[in-house]
Amino acid sequence: MAKRFVVGGVPEHFNIPWYRAGERDVFAPEDLDYQWKSYPGGTGAMLADLDSGELDMAVLLTEGVAAHIAAGGDAAILGTYVDSPLIWGVHILDDSPFTSVDDLQGRIFGISRPRSGSHLMSFVMARQQGWSPTEDINLAMVRNLDGAREAMAAGEADAFLWEKYTTKPLVDSGEWRRIGEVKTPWAPFVMATRRGFAEDRRADIELVVDRVQSLTEEVATDEEGTVFDVHTRFGQRRDDVREWLAQTNWSCELSVDLEDLQVVIDTLREVGVIDEPLLPESLVL
Repeated sequence: MAKRFVVGGVPEHFNIPWYRAGERDVFAPEDLDYQWKSYPGGTGAMLADLDSGELDMAVLLTEGVAAHIAAGGDAAILGTYVDSPLIWGVHILDDSPFTSVDDLQGRIFGISRPRSGSHLMSFVMARQQGWSPTEDINLAMVRNLDGAREAMAAGEADAFLWEKYTTKPLVDSGEWRRIGEVKTPWAPFVMATRRGFAEDRRADIELVVDRVQSLTEEVATDEEGTVFDVHTRFGQRRDDVREWLAQTNWSCELSVDLEDLQVVIDTLREVGVIDEPLLPESLVL
């Protein structure tokens, strides 16, 4: 019987190599039952399933898994997936009275889950604005992107941070307006698993990462094929896909820049997500 290997990630353009791996059944010769599972709820939902064993491996936000491990979660970082900065858009309703990020001080920010990327980057944005993350922003849990749309339309949230190209169709349609951007000052996406799984299935992990790494090269070099794929799957405009592709770099390797992780840890401590000092080595396998 083929060995199960379930990988989870957000249903976004960054993860097209993982989609293709499943659709092309690239692991069939190795008798590996590879499955890709999409998580619209983002990092928090993935981490819950990783801890429970529902997932074997996750492709997720660096800051989210770092905060999870610091809080006692059963996870560890395997390697880096994307090392170019992730650009988060600061979104409001199109007919909102706000005109700049400055206007959002003291307002309600939608977040998918506590310690999720949308939560942590709201805190990072607050720090960059010179606000107190604990006093100058209020939070409302909205579960995912669709939940954010509902909450903003109902007046239950004033703003929402999410990857700018994923939300671009909502901006183009006139539903939302983007009034600012926040870049992650670290490699945004890593691959993570449970420590016990890594010990038992190291050879399978190396196989999966190696095959997907070759698919990231295909995505990066075949511009027209990637533009068509992203446009077809996610409805993004072709020019937006080209812009995103030009500024994105996949590493997809089983290594992590510890200095980069230290920046993540320092930021999480500064905004109060992590209370105690951590060594970056404690987050990785």
